[in-house]
Amino acid sequence: MRNIWILVLALAGCAAVQNAPVPDSRNRVVDIVNTTAMPLQFRAVRAENKRWGPRVSFSETIAPNYYQTINFYDGSGACLFDFEATPQGGIAVLKKGFDTCKAASWVVN
Repeated sequence: MRNIWILVLALAGCAAVQNAPVPDSRNRVVDIVNTTAMPLQFRAVRAENKRWGPRVSFSETIAPNYYQTINFYDGSGACLFDFEATPQGGIAVLKKGFDTCKAASWVVN
């Protein structure tokens, strides 16, 4: 467990380093951290969409005890996204209104 927290703390600075230039200069790079022992299916949609559908903004599979760095800049200027993370064979974890302009990571455990 101690190693996971070291990973999380180390990742907190990673998102700021990988900032891609955007017109409004706001960083939307977030580390999605999977602390489970199972692969995690992650997807996100702009919060203003209000529903999940076949067209999600972002979709990734994240290996067990690993992370994926995602730049949520999609050209719309949106900062708020709804996140969904589903461990293999598990129950989905939802985070509505995640502010990608203010937070550098989201940990799923």
